[in-house]
Amino acid sequence: MAQTKIDGSKAIIFNAAQYEGVKKYLGELYSKTRAKAVLFADMAGQIIGERGDTGEMNTTVLSALAAGDFAATAEIAKLVGEGDRFKLHFHEGETKNVYLTNVGNQFFLIIIFDASVALGMVRVYTKKAVESLLSVIAEAETNVGTAPEDMIDDDFGRLLADELDGAFRD
Repeated sequence: MAQTKIDGSKAIIFNAAQYEGVKKYLGELYSKTRAKAVLFADMAGQIIGERGDTGEMNTTVLSALAAGDFAATAEIAKLVGEGDRFKLHFHEGETKNVYLTNVGNQFFLIIIFDASVALGMVRVYTKKAVESLLSVIAEAETNVGTAPEDMIDDDFGRLLADELDGAFRD
């Protein structure tokens, strides 16, 4: 579902089926690239989905820093005449590498993988994942008629109401 934000851009809200699609494509990318972790976030740095070994990693900070990386390099792209932004960012470490890529204008992927994994393989599978995610995003953008309250299923609503009732009884 797309909603207009204050700045005029569209906020995209995924329904349950679309979110399952996002998780499926993240899982495929994770397994095919042998990544340590794969994160999908919006350009504000809000994580939408993740796969992999993220227990020892502060993914909230990582995602926010990656969003900042995109913002900073967008200015570099303008300065060198590349347009709005660079498509991908690659950070090479001694043991780990980080590959960042746009997914449309509002989202990005972070792929963290061992230095022993071939970058070409990560690029090929990431490109396929981006295409798949773009189709999910396009579908979400067309579901304008879906009301936000329809995004929450009946079970969640009932459980939330029960928890709130319990909180006020104690």
